[in-house]
Amino acid sequence: MNKIRLKNMLAIVLAAATFSSLAACSKNDEDYGINMDIDLNNKIDLNILMPNSGYTVEEMNADGNAAVVEEVTGYHVNYSQLPSTNASSSLNTQMVAREQYNAIKLTSAQFSDLVAQDVLLPLDDVLDKFGADLKSAISEESWDVVRVNGKIYGIPERASSDNIEYPMVFRQDILNELNLSVPATKDELYNVLKTIKTKTNMIPLTFDMYTPLVYSVSAAFGIYSNWQEYEVDGKKEIRYYMDAPQYGEYVDFMTKLYSEGLIDSSVSTNASADCVLKFSSGKAAAISTSLWSVSAIVSGLESNKIISSTQAAATQENTLAYLRALENKNGEEKVYRKSGYTYITAIPFYMAENAGYAIDWMNSKVIDTAEKHNFRDIVIGQENYHWTYNPSTGYAPLSDHFAEKDTASYYLTGTNESVYTQYWLARVKKQKELYRAWSEMMQDADEVGVYNVVDFAPPIADYTSTRGNIELYAQDQFYVMMVTDKGTGNLAAYLKKFKDDGGSKATKAINEWYYNK
Repeated sequence: MNKIRLKNMLAIVLAAATFSSLAACSKNDEDYGINMDIDLNNKIDLNILMPNSGYTVEEMNADGNAAVVEEVTGYHVNYSQLPSTNASSSLNTQMVAREQYNAIKLTSAQFSDLVAQDVLLPLDDVLDKFGADLKSAISEESWDVVRVNGKIYGIPERASSDNIEYPMVFRQDILNELNLSVPATKDELYNVLKTIKTKTNMIPLTFDMYTPLVYSVSAAFGIYSNWQEYEVDGKKEIRYYMDAPQYGEYVDFMTKLYSEGLIDSSVSTNASADCVLKFSSGKAAAISTSLWSVSAIVSGLESNKIISSTQAAATQENTLAYLRALENKNGEEKVYRKSGYTYITAIPFYMAENAGYAIDWMNSKVIDTAEKHNFRDIVIGQENYHWTYNPSTGYAPLSDHFAEKDTASYYLTGTNESVYTQYWLARVKKQKELYRAWSEMMQDADEVGVYNVVDFAPPIADYTSTRGNIELYAQDQFYVMMVTDKGTGNLAAYLKKFKDDGGSKATKAINEWYYNK
């Protein structure tokens, strides 16, 4: 038996053992042991498991935003966090050991795994008694994402804003120098990149290894999102991008760009920071990146003396230009609009007795009324110290102090959805060019934006169990086809493996959910 096969078998055995261990410690469906008669005037200390913050546990507990949460809720919290690597494995181990966490803040994938393993406490009854503000602050659409077989198993944390946030960014000064405009079609994009290649020493376009779907380009082929609806043989169907009818055309176009030196030769190994550095140091003329890289781009342009410090503090109309999406075959502009749920906070079933305290703590954090602005205090702080407000322009940061709120979102466990976006925009306004870019990307967003179907899906077992494998496989094969194969000659074989290794099962399950929801 070869080593690879042995390794795979061991992984399967270990996964099965973990699942069995979790199943063995699962709850009694008849009695969760929730104490509904707790005294909220005598609050207990809470132990909360968080995702990795990038800081030490000591720093996380000492953070000023943790103190704000304690002040507005009345609960002292001891925060722990998952490791930066193998987080889900560590989580499963801790659940088997019944670590005493009153609540655990999970990714959507982790939440789905624990639901499937029957480790989480149904929250409906305890929410009814202790979570009135949570129930009103969170939309029914969001509750549906954490509802399984009619029961709520977590507190969803909706993304702060439904953003169009993966532009292609050009050096406007380079476009001006070459008498070029931001392209609107795939042919125009080819000509722009070709001209840059011919007349400069710059890399025409760079992006990172985690970007097999360059949304601004794939939009030209009708591929707007990872999972979306297509019409196939006269029937509507949800498919993953690798299985989209037009995917081969997209890969062939990107292969053409790569083969002619119009795409960074290191694209299959680039980290995001590598691409930002190439662009901000003057080595690349265009970059496909996250909108949130704009601040780093501006800082890099300044440090490399491409712009002055005065320019860096202003907007960059003369330096940066943004392509949201190329026109599709119908001449329309459509593109991915990111949404969904950043985290879901749940309660292990074996911590049911004190679940009321955990829900009361989370409930206190979303209260935002004329008399009590708990949620606002947590998210953006105090008026005239952290921020100011203008009825016509909304909330704006006071730069001297607003940096104190940079880690505030980490301490959320659910959001007040009706006000979160308007508070969150104060963060975007910290950097003028970022706010300009965001505003430009969000023009007519409701007409242009296309959501990823699964951003709003509840746990779907056959998708959850295959997601990691099929996403990584699709990513890898894109680069194999573009860089190694020089085209889509082997696409049929790659697509068959994708389907055989979980793609078909995931697709079927997602379609059943979507068309029956």
